[in-house]
Amino acid sequence: MINFRFHVVSLIAIFLALALGVVIGAGVIERGLVDTLNSRLDTVEAKSDRIKAENDVLSGANDQLKGAIGDLQPFAVSGRLVGDDVGVIAVRGVDADRTQAAVTALQEADATVTGTLWLEQKWQLSSADDVKALQTALGTSIKNKTALRAEAWRQLAERLSVPVRIGTGSVDDLLVVLQQAGFLGFDAVGDATITDFPGGSAGVVLVVGNRGSVPPDTLVVPAASALRGADVPLVVAGVWADVTDGPDRADAVQPLRESDLKDTVSTVDDLDLPEGPATVALAMSDLFLAPPTIGHYGYGKNATQPLPDPVNA
Repeated sequence: MINFRFHVVSLIAIFLALALGVVIGAGVIERGLVDTLNSRLDTVEAKSDRIKAENDVLSGANDQLKGAIGDLQPFAVSGRLVGDDVGVIAVRGVDADRTQAAVTALQEADATVTGTLWLEQKWQLSSADDVKALQTALGTSIKNKTALRAEAWRQLAERLSVPVRIGTGSVDDLLVVLQQAGFLGFDAVGDATITDFPGGSAGVVLVVGNRGSVPPDTLVVPAASALRGADVPLVVAGVWADVTDGPDRADAVQPLRESDLKDTVSTVDDLDLPEGPATVALAMSDLFLAPPTIGHYGYGKNATQPLPDPVNA
């Protein structure tokens, strides 16, 4: 009869057998095999140390290159936007430092930059309250979200092409209305106010990215269509963030590069890289030429070249 004592004895026998197997196995393994495994481990560790040292050298060289690009930027863009006004519009959530870097490059090109207009998360129109708020701000009854955003951009483009002048009732300025409704934020440069944005006969840089609070695919085409319809010179610049299973570098600007807008709107897909801000400034300066030069710059799909060509003397 099988009882509890039988199970206990059986388990003890199994563990004793396992222990004996380990002892015997360790004793019969050839010493040469152990030495070979240790040698291979040493080789792998040495290779890992060598690769780490090489990576440290490359990282240091990369940091030096970034510093050199930053130091050369003022000389590369200086004088390219003398007498020109430029406004920067950016999606909230996109890297603010890279957006500010674009502002700095435009200023180094001698443009007058009044500030950065931020598109807030409410542009997603994710709630009925947000839809109602935008309808009220625009004075429209459009209910379809896509059509409502398109109408917002149409009105915005009209406003940005003809800036409000001092003393004309800024409280009714569309930018002020949208700011009060929570759709816009504003970071001023100097003493400028949101009613000064973007300036007279100004170009616009639209900064988008895959970490923005408003997806680029719902934004870039209606914005670009409206701004170009109002004859506003436009550069759309992407700040790419490398994330797992994320989009490719140029996905944020790809809808423009694959549409008829490619002939009237310039794009930059590398504002996240050290050369990106200078590229934005140079691309904008080319739009003020007669005739304007349109280009698609960076390293992503459908980019024509990394940088704009030098201006002919």
